[in-house]
Amino acid sequence: MSGEIVVLKFGSSVLESPSDIPSAVHEIYGWYRTGHRVVAVVSAIGQATNWLLGQAWELSSFPEPHALAELLATGERTSAAMLGIALDRAGIPARVLDPREIHLTALGNPLNSEPTMVGQSKLQELLAATPVLVVPGFFGHDAHGRLHLLGRGGSDLSAVFLASAVHAKRCRLIKDVDGVYDRDPAVALDTPPHRYATLDYQTAIERAAPLIQPKATRFLERHSASAEV
Repeated sequence: MSGEIVVLKFGSSVLESPSDIPSAVHEIYGWYRTGHRVVAVVSAIGQATNWLLGQAWELSSFPEPHALAELLATGERTSAAMLGIALDRAGIPARVLDPREIHLTALGNPLNSEPTMVGQSKLQELLAATPVLVVPGFFGHDAHGRLHLLGRGGSDLSAVFLASAVHAKRCRLIKDVDGVYDRDPAVALDTPPHRYATLDYQTAIERAAPLIQPKATRFLERHSASAEV
């Protein structure tokens, strides 16, 4: 039993519908059964964020930012709760967290903030008690308890930020493709696209922006850290 920590981020592209939740459970179980402790960071399911955004725009052309942030975060809260239910059904000890419980602080524009702090000792305490923690990505709270989003694709930033905080052995951003290519692998070409074995930070920003939030890549660069895709 290694007890080492891995952070697994499940994006909307792999959680296209509730029927994809069992696949996430299977991935988590693969790490849990080898003795790893897992922090699972989840995005909203499928097009939930866009649907919620559309609902807001039906009410107002200029939704109040904090209210809009609260609304959009319900997508991540829902997917985290559903994953927690599925993990319990599979017999995997897990706890669904609200970012407030781990003092995940974010500051800046309420719709595009930066994470600034997290309770590292609290995270370690929770992981010692429960081997799998499920955290809704995409948001934190300011010092006054107001919810702040981390920008579109912000669950990537949540994952790399938490991985840094807990000194995770690995941070894996799970997407709907098997890596980063030099061009779109879905487009038919005379020569097949090249899949990168590794990327430097600048190349990741230039080539992988549709896959990895650039803010997350810049965070990795500032901390000389890495993540798997």
